[in-house]
Amino acid sequence: MKLIELLHSIDNETKSGLVNLDDWRWTDAEHLVSMGFVFQDEYHLQTEKPPKITIYKKKEKDPETGKIKAFFFIEEPKKKTKRFKTFNDVVDFFDNYAQPELDKNM
Repeated sequence: MKLIELLHSIDNETKSGLVNLDDWRWTDAEHLVSMGFVFQDEYHLQTEKPPKITIYKKKEKDPETGKIKAFFFIEEPKKKTKRFKTFNDVVDFFDNYAQPELDKNM
């Protein structure tokens, strides 16, 4: 990839509202890494093993207040993208996440 292409890509991602991982709270990113997520690029974390779950933070207009706010998003294959207001909501989601391989052994 040429430098100019990389700069345009970064500019487009910034304009789309994506929050750079360097701007996340360190503890949030560290928590996800401890769960098995790896850095996919400057904006996304993704699981190494299937199902490939991607998480990112993006600024959008809050439908309740009308103000621009950063939300967390989780994308899973063949499922609707989920949006969360806080990182604690993300943690709660994963605390209750169905894991068929582990669930069948219990």
